[in-house]
Order: sequence, then structure tokens, then C-alpha cells
Amino acid sequence: MKPELWIGLVELKPLNKEEYGAAGAFTNIVTWATGVESFRSKAEAVAPTLAMYVAGIENAEPLRTRFVDRVTTEEIEDMVIRAESNPAAIVYGTFHTYPHDEA
Repeated sequence: MKPELWIGLVELKPLNKEEYGAAGAFTNIVTWATGVESFRSKAEAVAPTLAMYVAGIENAEPLRTRFVDRVTTEEIEDMVIRAESNPAAIVYGTFHTYPHDEA
């Protein structure tokens, strides 16, 4: 399969929760991938550079599928522009942190 731009919501957990100051965060990631496993691999590659690990991925899909019936945000449009010209790009958006894990 030929790589194409994918997007997904990634849950990241800190390697050191006390140092990070939160239990985790959610962020959108845009990257070139050939499928869900390829997308996960890219997310897992960038996570350690942020002192985090991937706890989960939701709604990972090709961009062409995502925006058929949904409106995008300015932030995601900017992420796509940054990734389009760089096949090695792994672009993440705003981190939406949460203070503690649910019981």
C-alpha cells in the first residue's frame, strides 16, 4: 500500500507522572501511514521524545476518509500543511491533559 496522510486521537501517558504534573493527555496526530498499525508505530515512535508512551488510539483513519462528512479545525489544517511535504512527519496538536486516571 502507498502511504497517505492519516489522523487519529492518541492518548499519551507520562513516563514520570509527578514530573509531568498530569495523569496523561490526548492529542491528534497527523502522519503518513499505510494502515492502523503503521499509524500506531509512528505514534509510538514520537511518544518517547515527549517522555511519554502511547496508552491508546481512537479513530485512526486516512484524512480523505475523516473529512468527507466532518469539518476540520484550523489547528488540524495547519498540522496537515506541515505534514504534506514531509513523508517523515509526525505532527501532534494541542495536548488536552487530564489530572488523574479514572478508577
